[in-house]
Amino acid sequence: MTEQPKEPRVTLIELSPSELASKKLGSHNLQAAVEALHRDGIVAIKNAVNIAHLDKLNARMIPEAKDLYARPETHRNFGKNTGNIQQEPILEDDYIFDDVIANAWATEAIQCMLGPQSTVRFYSANTAFKATDRQPPHIDVTFDFPKVPFGYCVNINLVDTTPENGATEVWLGSHVDTDKDILHISEDSMKVKPELQEQRRKISPPVQPSLPKGSLIIRDFRLWHAGRPNLTDEPRVMLVSVQFPRWYRSNLKMRLPASVRHKLKWRDAVPCVEWMPEGYDYLQGAHDHDFVLLP
Repeated sequence: MTEQPKEPRVTLIELSPSELASKKLGSHNLQAAVEALHRDGIVAIKNAVNIAHLDKLNARMIPEAKDLYARPETHRNFGKNTGNIQQEPILEDDYIFDDVIANAWATEAIQCMLGPQSTVRFYSANTAFKATDRQPPHIDVTFDFPKVPFGYCVNINLVDTTPENGATEVWLGSHVDTDKDILHISEDSMKVKPELQEQRRKISPPVQPSLPKGSLIIRDFRLWHAGRPNLTDEPRVMLVSVQFPRWYRSNLKMRLPASVRHKLKWRDAVPCVEWMPEGYDYLQGAHDHDFVLLP
């Protein structure tokens, strides 16, 4: 009888009172984060985001999500039956928070992987409505990317997250062998070939980590992942920011309100921002984000 592989687990770090006060990771937690990012391509920090900030964002973003969902022009990620829409975060002074857009502990771990002065180039969100269909396992880029870590997504859900409300499926360790020439079905597809999924499943099957509100996930850009159906009646919003190394050549810029230009604490990260005037209609959004490394 073939022994089934053990279910992998996402490394979950809980910040100590001293780490919360100093906004710095201690050596043991920093080591755990770096080991997990090398080994698994992902790590979670349990209590890294102020819950009051998330509650404030959620109270506004859920009604906005319902409005967007009703619009036929709203982008649906992997088709309308997944219930997953692209949604831009609120670009107003009182809704931009340091611990959401440039989290100190996430940035510290990321810079151990990418080097100093990582650039923050992307800030967006997607929202999962009740659905029955799932996304296929995929990665978010389709170019010949460098064979080293070159970008990390920081995902923050606004509520407790479980498989019931569509926690993202992740394939731990899949970032190590990801290669454009063998991974994609076609040049314009990000999906993982079914035969590669079956091979990987025998080594390390996918998981949907449950995380309490206030957590964040750092995910290697190369990691296989997939949106899973939200089985509840309440939409679930997930914010995402992306950091690249200093050497990464890109013209990508995130949009933020000019009113917060001198208020945010970026620490060692470098913001790449198009500053928007008051009254900018952030809900119009944009989906053609170019993550490609320039020549």
